[in-house]
Amino acid sequence: MSHFLDRAEMNHRLADTPWEELDVSPQIGSTNAELLADPHPWRALVTDNQTDGRGRLDRAWVAEPGQSIALSATLPLPDDATRWGWVPLLVGVAVRRALRQVAPVDVGLKWPNDVLARPDPEADWGKIAGILCNATGGAAPTVVVGIGINVHQDRDELPVDTATSVRICGAEVRCEDLVVALLRQLADIQRQWGLPTLDDAYRAACLTIGQEVRIELAGDEVASGRAIDVDVMGRLVIETPEGPVPHAAGDVVHVRPSPARPLAGPHDRAAFVDGLEERLVGQPRTLRRADVAEAAGVTTDDTRRLWRALGFANARDEDVVFTASDVEALRAVVATIRDGELDETTALGLARAVGRSTDRLAMWSLQLITDMVSGGQGLGVDSHIAQLAAERAVELSDQMAPLIDYVWRRNLAVAISRMIADSEPESHVGVIRTIGFADLVNFTQLVRQLSERELATLVLRFESLASDVVSAHGGAIVKTVGDEVLFSHTTVEGAIAIAFDLLDQAAADDLIPRMRVGVATGRVLARLGDVYGNTVNRASRLTAAAEPGTVLADSDVAAALAGNDEVRTVAREAIQLPGIGQITPWVLSRVYTEMRCLMRQVRM
Repeated sequence: MSHFLDRAEMNHRLADTPWEELDVSPQIGSTNAELLADPHPWRALVTDNQTDGRGRLDRAWVAEPGQSIALSATLPLPDDATRWGWVPLLVGVAVRRALRQVAPVDVGLKWPNDVLARPDPEADWGKIAGILCNATGGAAPTVVVGIGINVHQDRDELPVDTATSVRICGAEVRCEDLVVALLRQLADIQRQWGLPTLDDAYRAACLTIGQEVRIELAGDEVASGRAIDVDVMGRLVIETPEGPVPHAAGDVVHVRPSPARPLAGPHDRAAFVDGLEERLVGQPRTLRRADVAEAAGVTTDDTRRLWRALGFANARDEDVVFTASDVEALRAVVATIRDGELDETTALGLARAVGRSTDRLAMWSLQLITDMVSGGQGLGVDSHIAQLAAERAVELSDQMAPLIDYVWRRNLAVAISRMIADSEPESHVGVIRTIGFADLVNFTQLVRQLSERELATLVLRFESLASDVVSAHGGAIVKTVGDEVLFSHTTVEGAIAIAFDLLDQAAADDLIPRMRVGVATGRVLARLGDVYGNTVNRASRLTAAAEPGTVLADSDVAAALAGNDEVRTVAREAIQLPGIGQITPWVLSRVYTEMRCLMRQVRM
């Protein structure tokens, strides 16, 4: 394998970062030694052929050319010297994030300076990367961060049995991609490492915490106990019969963990969740309900009403569960009411809309992230996977927030355009819509045959298929309920195109069972994201009466399609629909001309 690294490419991709220049050496004794000779900030050096590298306690780190990368980078140290013990730990967070960014690898951290990985949740952890930090003196002290990562080694090419590589973990990556990701993550970490905001990210990924460990100290002294925390100075805290004892990295020769990490206790889990919440919200819990009400200039009853509208569980008056962010949010709502922009009823209604929508969005997003972290094993995840998924979700929150705002604004624009298009010279109750229900045939029977994991895969596939098809034709999904999707369209033709494509794609999918679709058109009452009325009821009842693989519509739909040479409409005998009465249903099917058949075959 070539061990050539593309210096120009990497520097181009790092042009918007603080890194002045990334130097690349085809061969070097030690990248750390090279930078320590001139340790000015934001200088980086990388090679994939290091011949005399050293790790912590002067242990050798050497690999054959082209198999691994050795990277050193000089960064400003935190102004507060008490935070220096956290530097190598937070570098580990950066390495972990970079690895997970470029490869689907399960990565954990071992205190104080090892990065571990495994190909799947059942496999043993192996060392994939090591970290060595050398602080420098002077008026503006810096740290030279040395990082070695095993990339392309096979099992027989590793120096010890307890090591692993990106390749062994099932991924192939370009070293350039890994270097760029790593330097970007180091720059992000450096901006925050003077503050304790990232400490919980390290604790969440640290496999040492929660384990029974045996620590070998200088002079062969041995300490053992359960690792319960990493303290404010970055020291590993061991629980002993005499009480918690912290150990600094400089005093420790070895940390020997037990093979399995036990589940965290209730207190540990609560502290972990509280830490993530603080990172998400931006402030710790410091206020009671009365404090929030007083700061916002409202009554405690006002805070209760808003809290209920947003869908949050009510806290007791004496509970310290609120933050300064809650005060700011309440002030914003109160200001819109006092300024006359919204009345109280509308403000609470908007709060309910946001609460209901974001509650499902949060659960759905976390489930998808958990599936990714667990390798598709989102059901029945263990404590470690749950913590990894939670931490990844928090890491992504800042990136998701602008996207959510953008999508909301785009959807608001679409909703406005539909409202303007629906408006008429005179007021009418409801709007004209074509409503469709798509139902999975024999779903109840199928559920009995599937495992929970298979069922989850089916439901996700069904929702994804429905969402893609409805969006492609300019329709709107009103809601999905397990085996059924309710959609709407402003035109009959658009709704029928959705119905036909749903049937076709379900038939072509080995996992999804056959569908049937009922369609009706007319006035509906659209309220709070849902639709109501006889048109909706007709579509629902027609779905239940439809044969598998068919579209069944009411007479108004059939009349609207008269003269449409792409849709065949055939009337069936009148049927009695519960709650509707007697109607004449129409079976709809596509008319395939020779050209359309040819195009369909090409698509398939």
